[in-house]
Amino acid sequence: MKKAQVPHVSQIDPSEQEKLIESEKMAAMGGLVAGVSHEINTPLGVNIGNCSLLIELLAEVRRDFDDGKLDANQFDEFLNTAQDLTSSMLKNMQRASRLLSSFKRVAVKNTDEASKLETVDLAELVAEFVQTYNATSNNSIITFNTRIPPNVNVSTYPTVILQILAALTSNVIIHAFAPGQKQCEITISVAPAGDGYQLSFTDNGKGVAEDELKKLFEPFYTTKRGAGNAGLGLSIVYNMVKAVLHSDINYESAPGEGFSVSFKLHNIMEESTE
Repeated sequence: MKKAQVPHVSQIDPSEQEKLIESEKMAAMGGLVAGVSHEINTPLGVNIGNCSLLIELLAEVRRDFDDGKLDANQFDEFLNTAQDLTSSMLKNMQRASRLLSSFKRVAVKNTDEASKLETVDLAELVAEFVQTYNATSNNSIITFNTRIPPNVNVSTYPTVILQILAALTSNVIIHAFAPGQKQCEITISVAPAGDGYQLSFTDNGKGVAEDELKKLFEPFYTTKRGAGNAGLGLSIVYNMVKAVLHSDINYESAPGEGFSVSFKLHNIMEESTE
């Protein structure tokens, strides 16, 4: 199974390291904003064209009506065209709306809810996620296994961890199923790792080819764009793990062997407000 690790800043002078981290975060966000701008411009550009065409058609219908030349067939043709144009515009605006919603989740560090630092029991937190998913999901295509020892307490951002688990689960639903596969199994495990704990999220899906593996965490990379996917799911996970949990992402996969993501959870201290 092919293994990879998202590069991290080496252990150097703390002040210089902080500068490098901030520079990395700003560069990543700058690239993300540019990507969002490009992606939104596409549906907006189509809508501008559709609106211009609709205005021309309305003007033509008005002229024919005023001149007494508008018959039932012409009006019916106009209505059909107008309906097609407005339907297209609605779909494009919905696509832009979904993209903006995803982008808002990328900037999770700046939200009040995500900034709530708490000491949590990881087994209880993951159990809460699984229970909530099972209660709100209308399908049974995903089953969860958890392998987490009791009394594993960490000072961290529980909302962020829940969002990461939700994003990874959505990624499984969209991308992991092999042809003919009717159910996918997800295993969430926690194991001691140095001064913290390694959380692993593994599915038994179709896996990822080596040439795609290194692109997975890039914003807007998706193999199913035609299905309306913006390709932000795993980049959201990357941003949360790096910028909020101050950790690195490890991942491994191979065709037919599923996909696994892991990152370290350690005690995060309250940041000084001075």
